[in-house]
Amino acid sequence: MKYFFKLAIFSLLTINIHTAMAQNDYEVIARIAPPDPDMSGIAVSSDNRVFLGFPRHADNHTAFALAELVDGKPIPFPNKDYVYPSTKPYADWLVSPHGMYMDTRDVLWVLDDGKRSGIKEIPEGAAKVVAIDIKTGKIVHSLVIGKPILSDDAHYNDLRVDLTHGEQGTVYIANSGFGEYFSLVVIDVASGKVRQVLLNHYSTSPDIDFMGFLEGQAHVYNFKNPTFPIGGADGISISPDSKTLYWTSITGRKLYSIATDVLCDAEASNQQVIKAVKDLGERPACDGLAEDEQGNIYFGAFEQQSIIKRTTDGQYHLLAHDKDNFVWPDGLAYRNGYVYVTLGQWNRLPGFNGGKDLRKPPFLVVRIKSE
Repeated sequence: MKYFFKLAIFSLLTINIHTAMAQNDYEVIARIAPPDPDMSGIAVSSDNRVFLGFPRHADNHTAFALAELVDGKPIPFPNKDYVYPSTKPYADWLVSPHGMYMDTRDVLWVLDDGKRSGIKEIPEGAAKVVAIDIKTGKIVHSLVIGKPILSDDAHYNDLRVDLTHGEQGTVYIANSGFGEYFSLVVIDVASGKVRQVLLNHYSTSPDIDFMGFLEGQAHVYNFKNPTFPIGGADGISISPDSKTLYWTSITGRKLYSIATDVLCDAEASNQQVIKAVKDLGERPACDGLAEDEQGNIYFGAFEQQSIIKRTTDGQYHLLAHDKDNFVWPDGLAYRNGYVYVTLGQWNRLPGFNGGKDLRKPPFLVVRIKSE
């Protein structure tokens, strides 16, 4: 009897050890606190340089909008003139960068949604995609999203870049919507031509029946009075061969994909694009996505306060979990065997909590081994 009691105690201790390891199996690479703003997007170069975006759509701050982490501290990048608020034309500075992506040539692509808190309008030139050569700091592309595609109800949230389609590549954007306006946006880099597809399609729209848990509290989708971040197409990912694009809705549980051959075909009809959408089944409710060179996809699971890995066989695996610090995993990036994550606590913003700011700085940036 004593033997079985000891065995039971040993088993319990073993479970607790494994749980503790799962919770703490990550490294904090930055702690960011006021007066520095709250970050969202993240991208990492081949030599492990880390870049962060600091949007203004939730907090119209006057600090830098884009920075490189140097010794754990954010340093304005590529220069102060470009990343601080300016009186110059909106196309000439970063207004509110959100999604970020590092391509195979170490060119940093930054998605500027152009939105500032308290201002309904997204001015012409504010919404754009900017490509920066990180070796020189030179801006090599600035692709403005103009009218009639541009809408004040759009939220250009995240992006991926495909260098296999188009003369100089193609940009894919997830529009999660500030209003009830959801879609994917496609930009041909060489011509700057912008197209919008799957506007308010079920695959890009929020699930209006969504109910989820955040920090132990139940939340139901309510567009007019949201109590947590809501929206449509948000997380976006691309396969290693650039043949398949994946996306998720921030308010939903389905993973969708489409062949990039169809998405890049300017002659394809709306019905042809719709027909090419594939439902890949359920996944964790999440914000950002990341992908590696094997085709695995990583999710910031905000209900489970975890980072989850989806392998190419469609199986899901826990990478890391921390109920205290993984409050709202936001931007994700993969590089050299690690998943990098920004933890911005967006569900604690005043707009979701009766005007009270429940965020608890510092805001963490972490990295997690992908195996």
